[in-house]
Amino acid sequence: MAFQTWQVGLDIQNTQLCALAIQRRREGWQLRRWWRQALPKDTLRNGVLQSSPELQAALRGLQRQLPQRYSLRVGLPAQLALQRPLTLPTQRLQEPALGRYVTAAAQRLFPVDANALALDYRASDADRQLYVTAARQEAIAQWLAPLQQSALRPAVFELTTHALALTAQAAGLPDEAALLLCHDDQWLWYCRASDSLVGWAALESAPEDLARRCFPLAGALYGCAPSHVVLPAAFSPFEPLRLFAYQQPPLPSEDTAFCIAAGLALRPEDCG
Repeated sequence: MAFQTWQVGLDIQNTQLCALAIQRRREGWQLRRWWRQALPKDTLRNGVLQSSPELQAALRGLQRQLPQRYSLRVGLPAQLALQRPLTLPTQRLQEPALGRYVTAAAQRLFPVDANALALDYRASDADRQLYVTAARQEAIAQWLAPLQQSALRPAVFELTTHALALTAQAAGLPDEAALLLCHDDQWLWYCRASDSLVGWAALESAPEDLARRCFPLAGALYGCAPSHVVLPAAFSPFEPLRLFAYQQPPLPSEDTAFCIAAGLALRPEDCG
């Protein structure tokens, strides 16, 4: 059934909706469809989704073009969530015990009532850490409502910074490389050679300053930005649609807008 399912990455930005649908083939991924729709400038307020007739129309249009089997992955702004490392217990835990361990730890990791938080976590065998992500339940509910009103069934919400990491990893960038993305009104970056792996900064920050401050050990720089944003010559252009072996015209005139949607679509399914 996996070969019949469309994996859909949905990236709702402050002025546009970008989405990609891909399908697994025996020798790579096929780009089945893409969507790009203008949205009002206040679609996001402090990272929280604001419904509007334009947004609902765009979501309904997307829903009508999806097959019965699809896995919808929705990007969440990085500033909407907090992430903290949590050391894995010496005794290996399975679900549901691992979930209870994370829920108990959340009370000291985050200065908010744990019942008001939506929690997610992933393990890193490399450093024996769990990375716990928390967002307010009410903010998640505001993101979920327009999707449900349009009969869309999101399988998962993923932070845009993590989606960028998935895009970079799928592209096979070298371990020492950094990828910088101009996304909406901010910069997102990924670099395995940096302490924090991913991050974001205001668009007012100069790319050269970000490189020196956030990923100084990067041995290669890649950049992804719309045509009106000129990146320094040190950044090699990154084209996210090259990740898909099978494509069919018409294709987007500016594929840089789909960098996050690509990572969301390529995101592996959660186990369990």
